[in-house]
Amino acid sequence: MVTEAVSSVLSLLLLIAVGFYITGKPWFKEHGSDIFSKYSVRVAIPCYMVYNVVTTCEDTGKLLDLVKNIPIPFLTILLSALFGFLLAKVFHISPQRRGVFINAIAFSNTVIIGFPVITALFGDKATADGMIYYMANTILFWTLGTYLLRQDAGEKGRLISLDNLKKVLSPPLTGFLIGVVLVVTGISLPDFIFSPLSMIKSTTTPIAMIFIGSIIRKTDFKKVQFTKDLLVVLLVRLLFSPVFMAAICMLLPVDTQMKRVFFILATMPAMTQLGIMAKESNSDYEFASILITLTTTISMVALPIYSFILVQFNLFG
Repeated sequence: MVTEAVSSVLSLLLLIAVGFYITGKPWFKEHGSDIFSKYSVRVAIPCYMVYNVVTTCEDTGKLLDLVKNIPIPFLTILLSALFGFLLAKVFHISPQRRGVFINAIAFSNTVIIGFPVITALFGDKATADGMIYYMANTILFWTLGTYLLRQDAGEKGRLISLDNLKKVLSPPLTGFLIGVVLVVTGISLPDFIFSPLSMIKSTTTPIAMIFIGSIIRKTDFKKVQFTKDLLVVLLVRLLFSPVFMAAICMLLPVDTQMKRVFFILATMPAMTQLGIMAKESNSDYEFASILITLTTTISMVALPIYSFILVQFNLFG
């Protein structure tokens, strides 16, 4: 089991290396990584969601068994946000970047990085559990997370707005809901649709990892200044979040696989959408961009360690 986990992580790192390499080629150009990102989020992952909901939840009963656990990630993410708020007070984080700071601590990149990683480590069967975490992560980010970002710019606004509720229905979540409708109604997709759906779904992991390699290649690490704010976020995401989630998971009345999936997703880097929304909200966009890049880079190095500990010490039984 340990060998399989390490092998899976090394495969992901090799794909990241491919992305790192091709980004330096003239034909890749500036828009290469943007194309990979958009394809992952708007095409591959929605197909991945539909396919896995249909194949994992054979009937409404199994679907309800899955959804009933959604309060668990809601609680853990809210606790992480509360911890981020307390840290922001203790370390006197600037009000202009406090929302970015809390978001980076509370919310994980479950889409572009999280799903490919848990699939590589645990197989397609882990997707169902990952969807639960993803739903909580997405709903809370587009409500609480964006509210905190608007506060950075001095805007009061409402915690829940119609605009943000529309954004909750992102392509991946839409794919999930389409899968739910198919399961509830008992509709079976014909082979000429299901087959290409499966093929596109299979591109999710390689394309996502190549995109990560591209982001790492484009980062000028010489310009990164390791300020107090940055170091606190990195320490929390790399040390506190895994330990916190491990402690919570040990107490949860759920199966071992769900515990492992929640643990891995909690160790993922900051959300890519954080940078986009920080810019739109007039928050500290540069700080957000640095956090996304550094947490992504470092988490790829830390992932083999987390995987080894998870399997070697049989962390959750």
